[in-house]
Amino acid sequence: MKKITVKIASTSYNISLEDEFAQSFEKEWETFTGGKRCLDVKELLSAYVQKCYENYQRERELRSLAQKVSKEIS
Repeated sequence: MKKITVKIASTSYNISLEDEFAQSFEKEWETFTGGKRCLDVKELLSAYVQKCYENYQRERELRSLAQKVSKEIS
């Protein structure tokens, strides 16, 4: 487990993440913050919406791929 501190709206939050996920999280956090040490609430919401949209797109792609594979198998 790796402990990471993030700062949102002038408040620090400590989170513990599995080591491998922590590395991925830190890279994503750096992308969202652009190197800033603190996010405001609006920026956090924007980051969340962006991640939700990315997840939505991946789910659509996976469903499409699953349908193609299913058709090939049939």
